[in-house]
Amino acid sequence: MINSLSIENFRGIKSLELENLGQVNVIAGKNNSCKSSVLESLALFLGAEQGFQTFREILEEILIWRGWYGEQAVEDLLYKDSKEAKIMTDNGSLTIEFGTLPQLPNQKGLSLKLNDKPGISFGILDISRFLVEGYSRVFLSSKFSPELNFELLTPLTFRKFGYVESLYSHAYEQKVVKKTIDILKVAYPEVEGFSPLFKFNKWILYVETKYGVYPYYLMGEGFKSAMILAFLSSLINSGYLLVDSADAFHHPKSLGVMVKTLIKGTNENNVQVFLTTHSLELIDMLLEEGIEAGIDGRIIYMKQEDSNVIAKIETFERANDLRETIGLDLRG
Repeated sequence: MINSLSIENFRGIKSLELENLGQVNVIAGKNNSCKSSVLESLALFLGAEQGFQTFREILEEILIWRGWYGEQAVEDLLYKDSKEAKIMTDNGSLTIEFGTLPQLPNQKGLSLKLNDKPGISFGILDISRFLVEGYSRVFLSSKFSPELNFELLTPLTFRKFGYVESLYSHAYEQKVVKKTIDILKVAYPEVEGFSPLFKFNKWILYVETKYGVYPYYLMGEGFKSAMILAFLSSLINSGYLLVDSADAFHHPKSLGVMVKTLIKGTNENNVQVFLTTHSLELIDMLLEEGIEAGIDGRIIYMKQEDSNVIAKIETFERANDLRETIGLDLRG
């Protein structure tokens, strides 16, 4: 489990220290308070631990989700005019440096250093090339990889072709498909099952309902989100789940199902969760369910103050005052 996180010169964060993190960490605050940047920094650190290829795939996803517009999109990973960002946890450190590459004097790019060991350098031209490839990989042939044992979820995740099908495949092998259906039926009682069908030379997951059978991609965004989280809560073991905009697309009952699913998966599979939200309703649900389940949870309130990002952290059990502060801020 990650107990501490330190971020320097990443995105809009000049310096940020998060200590005494919990198993479920709820990051709240207004827009532009760098909530998503915390998740991105963690994803890049965890990706780098798995090797260059995984780091590259996470970087592609982040740049595509944020908007790829050339070299500037890469420079914007770093705070203002900084040339180096550092992401540190109690498990190690990752340094990302932007500048002229020593082995390619006429080309700019990123240099990586994990745990203070010299790493890999790659150039902007290479980044431009793999971003083009990345669009194809992210949207046309994305797969869930349980061996990585961490997952970054953004609204982009719901658009990946093949991603849900790979989730279903792993869930089928581990015999947790029925468990996923039972979870979904609480909010979506019309759901009866799933069927992978071969259509248009591809395997496409269809959702069986009492009204008919429909391809997954035609289902509502709230259903897609709940379904993905229901699968992942069973498939990730002793790993990390990073969820950006966790409240997006959900109606109240679906939100409740998501909360119960996350809490149960955290308990049963030893998963550490980091999620961002603007929803007071979601925060209240997580506090109630988490305390009842005995989860070691944290509320992290982030805000911009004099161009710096500051964070206040409190345990679920002692979060009442901080919850009120967040409520005033989000309503204000």
